[in-house]
Amino acid sequence: MKLARPYAVVALWSAALITVPQPAQAQGNDGRLSLSMGVDASHAYFFRGIKQEREGIVLQPFADASFTLFEGGEGLTDVTLTIGQWNSLHSGPSGADGPAANVASWYESDFFTGVTLGLENWEAGVAYTSYLSPNDSFGTIQELSLSLGMDDSELLNGFAMAPHVGIAIELSGQADGGASEGAYLELGVEPGLQLLEGGASVGFPVTLGVSLNNYYEDGAGFNDTFGYFDGGAVGSFPLGVPESVGSWELTGGVHLLALGNYLEAINDGDQFQVVGSFGFSIGY
Repeated sequence: MKLARPYAVVALWSAALITVPQPAQAQGNDGRLSLSMGVDASHAYFFRGIKQEREGIVLQPFADASFTLFEGGEGLTDVTLTIGQWNSLHSGPSGADGPAANVASWYESDFFTGVTLGLENWEAGVAYTSYLSPNDSFGTIQELSLSLGMDDSELLNGFAMAPHVGIAIELSGQADGGASEGAYLELGVEPGLQLLEGGASVGFPVTLGVSLNNYYEDGAGFNDTFGYFDGGAVGSFPLGVPESVGSWELTGGVHLLALGNYLEAINDGDQFQVVGSFGFSIGY
């Protein structure tokens, strides 16, 4: 489930992002429309600490489009509308044993749309996401999310902390498989550094996910506030292709998850989980 999978989508970085994905935009694209698509690969998939799969191969293709509705100066710098679609394909048990045999490996398909407001070096967003399971592994979940993030790289001379906060509210369905719709809070920072001007970069994201209300609960009376803590290292490597064909990029990283009591129980009793991933994307 991409929260952003809200970059979360997209992207598979084990913890889900709840901001509206912003596609990479090639330097040659000066228009109001930007597009991105790509695929991430991993050996495991955890959504906000909730185990989805940790066997076999997980492939997560995605595509999205962003439209600049307004461009300003000081204060409100821009307003952007994003729509997109994200998928998770599994070769492990959640795919092979899916109830819908004709699309067994297609575990998840998400639709998301949202609006982002640029406020100097801040971004505020609101997004709607519908999480679907083509192979009927889980029921449809509808969610509204709010986010606030900061791009402080210019303030820190190229080094960035990129703090963000987000809230996700389930409108129908439950990601935890519990009995009640819940609300989720995410706090995070991503210290990062551009290694070469316009080239490779490295980041060290840290995320804390907690339940505000009934988000990590089993439907039998147990309700956990602490969800997970995630620390990782990720790198991005732009590929030197002509601007006319967009911006091509490779990404790779590893994350260590420390799970709360409920999430540990549904992760076969393992409190810690390492997740590595590799991805390729094109933006224009």
